[in-house]
Amino acid sequence: MIKKSIYQWTCLGLIVIVSSCSSSEDELYFADISMDRDINESGKLLQKRSNGLHPIISEGAKKDTIFIVVHGYESKGYEWVYALNKMISTGNQTYYYRWNWNNCPEVSEKKLYGLIMSLLSEQRDITHINILGHSYGGTVVVGLADENFPATVEIHAIAAPLISYSRLASRCPSFEGYDRSIAYNKLFLWRTVKEQDGAFKEMQIDPQIIKIENSNVVELPSYFEDGRRLGHNWSITWVIDSYLGN
Repeated sequence: MIKKSIYQWTCLGLIVIVSSCSSSEDELYFADISMDRDINESGKLLQKRSNGLHPIISEGAKKDTIFIVVHGYESKGYEWVYALNKMISTGNQTYYYRWNWNNCPEVSEKKLYGLIMSLLSEQRDITHINILGHSYGGTVVVGLADENFPATVEIHAIAAPLISYSRLASRCPSFEGYDRSIAYNKLFLWRTVKEQDGAFKEMQIDPQIIKIENSNVVELPSYFEDGRRLGHNWSITWVIDSYLGN
């Protein structure tokens, strides 16, 4: 079941648990991840941030609707660069959530929830949040599907394992997965083709396939239109183009 949690902390209060507010040396600018830069170097810049929720600073960004992206286990960051550029190009404020992937899903979900609640407390003009998580980051964001927020929330889990598969169960025995749970916030589950996904193809069962009431399931194709294989990391590109348009 998705576990409920209520966090009403301020940003200052959260520093005791996790660095939630970017320092000047942690600041990220749109130019840092522009598609004009080397994508691998941009990924390294993203992953060099301290743990916390980092705004990508872009002049004139609107703050009524925001994007938050959550990377996966052992992410290099580069897989998000194209998608982040697309989000920023909408003119909306975009945030990158840097987190400790060695934590169990419940722990990471609670920290993210607390950071979002703190942000909403400080930025009262935010009325809608789009949250996108990839791979293990998708596991984390699905945990937000039944949380209460003082804003509308839309959650996208991309190529995310949502059951307690063997490797995760060995270090997080309390995590039971999300099967038969209920989404109270709008939830999209974007599923790759298991045989095309390097993270899942050797597993006996597809860890993406579960039933969450009120969720919307989107099955990704095996290939892009140009013939490229649509695997684990490329799923982000397919989803953001589908969601925001090519």
